[in-house]
Amino acid sequence: MQKILLKLLFIIFILPVTIFAEEDEKFDVTLPAKIQHTTPEFVYKFLLAEIAAQRGDLNSAGHIYLDLAKLTKDLTIARRATDIAGFARNGRLAMDSAQVWSELDQNSIEAKQILAELLIASGNLAKAKPLIEELLQKEQTRADGFLYLNGLLAKVENKKNALRFIINIAKPYPKLAEAHFSIAHAAFFAGDKKLAKKELNIVNSLKPDWQTAALFQGFILSQEWPEKAVEFYRNYLEKYPDANEVRLEYAKVLTSLKKFALAKQEFLKLVNGSLASPEISLTVALLAVELEDSKLAEEYLNQSLERGYNQPDRIYLYLARIHDERGEAKKALSYLDKVASGEFFMDAKLYAAEIISKSQSVDDAVNSLDQYKNLNEQEKLKFLQAKTALYFNNNRAQDAWTLMAKEEENFKNVPEFKFDYALLSEKMGNTLLMEQLLKEAIKLKPDYALAYNALGYSYADRNIKLQEAKKYIEIALSIQPNNHYILDSMGWVYFRLGDLDIAYQFVKKAYDIKADPEIAAHLGEILWKQGKQIEAKRIWNESLTINPSNTVLVETSQRLQ
Repeated sequence: MQKILLKLLFIIFILPVTIFAEEDEKFDVTLPAKIQHTTPEFVYKFLLAEIAAQRGDLNSAGHIYLDLAKLTKDLTIARRATDIAGFARNGRLAMDSAQVWSELDQNSIEAKQILAELLIASGNLAKAKPLIEELLQKEQTRADGFLYLNGLLAKVENKKNALRFIINIAKPYPKLAEAHFSIAHAAFFAGDKKLAKKELNIVNSLKPDWQTAALFQGFILSQEWPEKAVEFYRNYLEKYPDANEVRLEYAKVLTSLKKFALAKQEFLKLVNGSLASPEISLTVALLAVELEDSKLAEEYLNQSLERGYNQPDRIYLYLARIHDERGEAKKALSYLDKVASGEFFMDAKLYAAEIISKSQSVDDAVNSLDQYKNLNEQEKLKFLQAKTALYFNNNRAQDAWTLMAKEEENFKNVPEFKFDYALLSEKMGNTLLMEQLLKEAIKLKPDYALAYNALGYSYADRNIKLQEAKKYIEIALSIQPNNHYILDSMGWVYFRLGDLDIAYQFVKKAYDIKADPEIAAHLGEILWKQGKQIEAKRIWNESLTINPSNTVLVETSQRLQ
């Protein structure tokens, strides 16, 4: 006997798990169970199923458990088979298991629900219909049942079939708002907006204060025209001022329409109400920032922290900015010091360096960045870029260039470093080094559109090697066809080549994407050369109003006028 047991264990644990299922035959719940007590066959199959599950072979485990459920007519095993089939995402197996479970326990609401879900998910609405009708018979759960159906039917691929199904299911309940809402929901997603609106009107007559229906109606209106949704929400809230879920959606729509002052009023009504949360407090704060109300912004940023906002470092950055704009450098830095690691670490330290450069000195700002040693290559590059920017923006271009030259060996295989070093070298007048570095960057990163563009634009701007410039910019455009800077560069090449019409097309397209001051300078110069001086002046003056100190724009407009 011991040898037989050892041999059995060897088979179970050593050989690959396989499915030992009975020949497929119709399950008859009225017949007695074939296995009515613990037999060797039961133990063997049960162990086999458990081992398969532990090994992660959930399909095999599910099939074996289903086989055992049919043989034993045991509810627990049938449920186990259903659960495992669900984990395995095997819809057919789950459906078969749930069917056995449902037949074994005909009073189980859960079994019927799962089976109905699986049938609907598979698109078999006809088989699901009697189950759903049975589940909806209980008055106390009927309303929730219809709402639950919405989610299930949303997953049905054939939306028109889903609509026909729910219309049929809802027929016995003409006075139930949830039944009409389910029809409206299915109708909208089936593309029948007329029926959706008709059913929502019935819902409003049966249950006028129901927020779920109001939210759905507002959603439909916002798809057509957001202003219609605003009007609907406003009228609804006049009747039901305590409808906070609707008020929240109303505030969101106002925000999306950039009606920040109105949105702020609505969020303030919510901030201490039933939907109060750290996220709503933060939203109020950000709207206050948009409206330049720093006092209110600070109040609600702190409230969001007190309520346990899950990204406090983000709020510290906002608070630092508020105090920086007030000229309170020490307070701003105290918030940035709280950010010791994580997603916002780099932003905090780079911003702190900016504040230190203004309140103390550039050298102190650079030193503040030098203290961080355990950085990856990308972080080191960001810190280096920040240091060179601090030097350059404070009229210490030579210090910036010297720092880049010193770090060259540490970033010899980093194309972004070579790109930055090249642009700085050009500003220092060293165009030969600039060309060399850009070509090295391209060699390291063959799809580096910005490097191709920088090289091509440099030639075009100096009015040299124009055909070569055109070739580089064409490559850049093939990689980033809608980059406004690259489009501008191509236009400038054509301007240098004397083809003003094509030059205008490229630069105008760039300007339409982004009204950058240097693009405005180029566009105006092309127009001027085309004899369209009035239009050129208009472009320059519009841009100068926003960018009065841009050197390229100022020089171009003064040179030609």
